[in-house]
Amino acid sequence: MIAHQKMILSLLKQGNVLALVGLVLLVVSCHKQPDDNPENRHPLSLGRGFYVVNEGNFTMGNATLSYFQADSGKMLQNIFFIRNNVPLGDVAQSMAFWKKSAFVVVNNSGIIWKINAETAEIEGKMAGMASPRFVCVIDDNKAVISDFQEKALRIFNPQNLETEGYIHLGRTAEHILFAQGKLFVANWSAYGQTAENNTVQVIDPSRNMLIDSIIVTKEPNSMVIDRNQKLWVLCSGGYLNEEYPALYRINANTHEIERTFVFAEKTISPEQLSINASGDTLYFLNQGVWRMTVDATALPQNVFVASGQHNFYRLAVDPFSSQLLVTDAGNFQQKGYIFRYRPDGTQIDSLTAGVIPGFIGFNSNL
Repeated sequence: MIAHQKMILSLLKQGNVLALVGLVLLVVSCHKQPDDNPENRHPLSLGRGFYVVNEGNFTMGNATLSYFQADSGKMLQNIFFIRNNVPLGDVAQSMAFWKKSAFVVVNNSGIIWKINAETAEIEGKMAGMASPRFVCVIDDNKAVISDFQEKALRIFNPQNLETEGYIHLGRTAEHILFAQGKLFVANWSAYGQTAENNTVQVIDPSRNMLIDSIIVTKEPNSMVIDRNQKLWVLCSGGYLNEEYPALYRINANTHEIERTFVFAEKTISPEQLSINASGDTLYFLNQGVWRMTVDATALPQNVFVASGQHNFYRLAVDPFSSQLLVTDAGNFQQKGYIFRYRPDGTQIDSLTAGVIPGFIGFNSNL
């Protein structure tokens, strides 16, 4: 500060007013207090609401977390960095919740952050993975991670984050669902393997053993369990549209396919299968949002929520209100949006998120 004072006196003697003004602005900007930034005045407890995993651009390291506070109706931006003063990483993929914690999977960085779900503060970090995709917590001592490049599920302890082994699959894995005491694993990608990407593998986690493989259409991308304990699997048909997309209803106990719904067009790519809290209504994206009941005998013929000029990217259903949440990735370069819809399909509002808003995680344990 003494050096700044000497420089100011020197500039005054020289009559250099413009340089003096510039210096003053520089000094003020360098001493800006954290409280001057509204984002730093968020309450420590985030409260009930949902996280938005903003993927960011590949190799840019600009992934972020946004948080929507249900009580205030505010969307808090960049909450991970604000709370921890470290960047989230490169290409954030998904989240999984366990008790008062959450696991944030950052794909291209090969890391998983464990955070306090109520505050977004870091509780731990796992590193050294090839290309992690989804975390599924089985119990207080066991969780698994799927990977885009590893043909196995990594087993880790959710408390201390230590790796405790692998469940070998012979294929890479994507979405994981734990139901009926079993893990259902979608083999979505054909990258780097000769095995077909057209199965849902069934794992017995008590023995870390593959017990069955259910053959479906190529690229099973999302799964849900309904109120009748039926497993629903949505398949896009393949990256090159090799097969017709299809939706399957599978008995989660016997692993038998009970019903197959085949889409009429090969060139579409339905994805993001979701279900409401009561487990009786399915939703998925195919440009717009489509809806069907679990008792339906045919695919829906009319779109439920049209995308219009929006670039719908990810879909979720709020377990508290059954509101539909749809992310809009825009041009994949600028900040995107979250659109909220009532259960009847009418729009509530739109919320600004980060770059490429993707996975939505509900803070349901608070």
